[in-house]
Amino acid sequence: MKKILSFVAVAAMSLSLFGLDIFNFVQINGNVKNYTQIDYDIGSKFGNLTRTPVLKTVTALDGAGRAVEITELSARDAVLSKISNKYDVYGNLTEQNCYDADSKLLWRNVITYSNGQKSDTSEYDRNGLLRSKTIYTYADGKLSEETGYDGDGALLWKIVYKYNANGKYSEVCEYSADGTLDIQETYSYSDDGKVESLVTYDTYSEQTDRKVFRYASNGTLSEVTTYDSAKQVTNRLILKYDAGGNLSKLSEYNIAQKFGTTVNELISMSEYTYQ
Repeated sequence: MKKILSFVAVAAMSLSLFGLDIFNFVQINGNVKNYTQIDYDIGSKFGNLTRTPVLKTVTALDGAGRAVEITELSARDAVLSKISNKYDVYGNLTEQNCYDADSKLLWRNVITYSNGQKSDTSEYDRNGLLRSKTIYTYADGKLSEETGYDGDGALLWKIVYKYNANGKYSEVCEYSADGTLDIQETYSYSDDGKVESLVTYDTYSEQTDRKVFRYASNGTLSEVTTYDSAKQVTNRLILKYDAGGNLSKLSEYNIAQKFGTTVNELISMSEYTYQ
């Protein structure tokens, strides 16, 4: 099923590169009311790199810094889709409604809670029919399992969470409906609690990669480097920040052997502005 996204995010749209939701690793500073992400298509013309904006995502925040509206637009600012989020008095996300360019409902998520913990998420289609349900199970106050079902109640997948002595993820495993392992993620941390590495094993491709997180002297994430099973660098994600300490640019590079040398090949880029 490949449902796992590292530090699974509920409502992210176009916020990630190679499966990492970057705003789970960097914070937004200041009194930000909204931020805009522009994604670029990277090409080449006569040996020179070109970049073309292909997608814009505008996220509106409330006074508590919660995403209340996420709008996807084309490069020409035409609305493609919009997600509206609702929260309860405790700050819990309780409802998401996704609309198309004509403001017609595409899908709706309803999230319920018990004793302050999320108990289930139900996804409905535009006609109000149940498409899927995710049920959350806890042990010692921490999420231990997510179980996904289709609209008829048939098991689709299960994610099992394990934690270290400090209460942080140590292992996240996703299983198919028949109980076979799909993806396994193993986390390690620095002494100050920051993610240091993430090892992923994909049973479908039978490949293992290791992502190493590097931080600047001020503690902000500056680079994520991916190594293959032979310990060769295959990918780099470089983060840049503005004067206010907010993420301003994400650049992703593939590392490849070309024309007899090792090259850092830019393959994607996103830029961020804040208001």
